[in-house]
Amino acid sequence: MKHFEAEFERFMKDFLEETKAPGMAVAVVSKGEVVYARGFGVKDLETGEPVTPETIFGVASVSKSFTCLAIMQLAEAGKLSPHDPVKKYLPGFDLPGRGGERVTIHHLMTHTAGIPPLPSLNYSIRGNTPKENGEESNDESFPRIDTYDQLIDYIRTADYEVLGEPGRYLSYSNDSYGLLGAIIEKVTGQRFEDYMRENVLMPLDMKRSMYDLSDLEKFDDVTSLYIKEDDEVKHKRYWQVAPPLTACGWLKSTVLDLANYLRMYLGKGEFNGRRILSPSGVEAMVYPHAQYSRDRYYGYGFVLLHNYHGVSLIEHSGSLRGVASHVGFVPEKDLAVAVLSNLTGTPSSRAFLAAVNLLMGLPVETPRSVYKKEDWPVEMIPLYTGTFKSGEGSTFKLFQRGNKLMASVDKDEYEVRRDSDSVGTVHINGQDLEVKFWKDALGTVWAIGWGGRIIRKTSD
Repeated sequence: MKHFEAEFERFMKDFLEETKAPGMAVAVVSKGEVVYARGFGVKDLETGEPVTPETIFGVASVSKSFTCLAIMQLAEAGKLSPHDPVKKYLPGFDLPGRGGERVTIHHLMTHTAGIPPLPSLNYSIRGNTPKENGEESNDESFPRIDTYDQLIDYIRTADYEVLGEPGRYLSYSNDSYGLLGAIIEKVTGQRFEDYMRENVLMPLDMKRSMYDLSDLEKFDDVTSLYIKEDDEVKHKRYWQVAPPLTACGWLKSTVLDLANYLRMYLGKGEFNGRRILSPSGVEAMVYPHAQYSRDRYYGYGFVLLHNYHGVSLIEHSGSLRGVASHVGFVPEKDLAVAVLSNLTGTPSSRAFLAAVNLLMGLPVETPRSVYKKEDWPVEMIPLYTGTFKSGEGSTFKLFQRGNKLMASVDKDEYEVRRDSDSVGTVHINGQDLEVKFWKDALGTVWAIGWGGRIIRKTSD
C-alpha cells in the first residue's frame, strides 16, 4: 500500500489544486477491510479545519442504490415485486395522456419509465430550502412540490410529452426515485427515513449517516458547503431540502460508513455476519438492465461498465449544492472506493478511478472508455446543430464554427469530437463526456443524451 499511498496522494494534491475543491475524503476497501482512509484539504475554508475520514458530507445521488436496496429487501420479504405496477401502491400515479398503468417499479429503478427531465426537483428544493443571504425571497410563481401527493400530481398533470413506452428509453429521473420513496412508505407504513435507518444504516453500522437534517445537527465534524461561481469558490450556508424526493439523493454520510456499505456488496449481501440482502438480490442490483451510454448499463441504482481491463466497475456519482460524490466497487478484485467532496461539480469520479487504476496496476489517468475523437464530415455538421432544453433547467446548444461541431454548455464552449454517427464527446474537467444523438426514422436528430438524460430538441 505504500506505493499506492505515495502515488495517490501525489495525484490528490494536484487534483485539489486543479478543481479548487476545498476538501475531499477517500476510503479504500480491499479483501473486506478498510486499507486506506484519508481526508484531503479542509471542511471549512474560514476556520481551516481539516477533512477527516469521519467528516460527514452529502452523498446526493449515491443515495439511489440505498433506495433500490430497500426495494429489494421488501421484495425478498414478499411485500412487493419490482415488476409490480406503480399504480398498485400509488393509485394516483399516471403520466400525461395516461399510460401510467404500464409503468412498473423496475422502470422507476432503471430510469426507463419514459419520464423526461422535469423541473420538479428544482421546484421542491426552491420551495423548501432556506434562502441564503442576498438571494431573492421565495415567490410563489412555481408549483409547490412539498409532499408525495404533490409530486405524483405534478408528474400526472405537467405539460410534457413522455419519451416513449415504458422500458424503451433510459432517461435519468430523480422523480422516479422520489416515487420509490413513496412506495417504500406505503408498503412499510413507516417514514422512508425511519425504514432506511432501521433496515439499512443501523445493520451496516453506518452510525454517522442520516437523512434528516435534525439528526445531522447532533454530530460534529460536518463539512461546510461550497459552490463555484465565475471560477470563484463560494460558501453556502444551507443544505438543500426536497421532502418528496429524499429517496433520490438526501443521505449524508462519511467515507468510512460508505465503506461498510460497499463491503456488504463485496460480501454478496452480508456484512459482519448480518444478512442485509440475498446474493441473488445483489445480483439483481448489479445486473445490466438498461443501456446507459455507449459502454455502460444501469442496474438498480448503479452504473455498470463491464470489461474494464478485464474487470467490472460498478459505481454511481452524485451532485447537489456542496456535494460531489462517487462510490463503486470491483467485485473481481474484492476492491471498493468511496470519494466525497464539499464542492459542487468536483469530478469525484476521477479520484475514484485514479484509486482503482493504481490498485490494479494501471496508469493513474487511465480512462473508463476510449473514444475515437475524429473530425465530423463537414457536410454532416448541420444535421446535429440545434438547441436542446432540459426540464431541469440546463440548455445545450450545438452549432457549427468553421469545420467544427461546437457545444455551449453552462456558458462555456467545447468542441464535440466524433466517435460514430450517433456518439460524440466533449472534454470537460479532465474527462471525455458522451453526447448521444437520438435520431428518428429519417435520420433527423430529435434529442441528445447527456448525463444519462434524454433532452429534446426545441429549435434549430
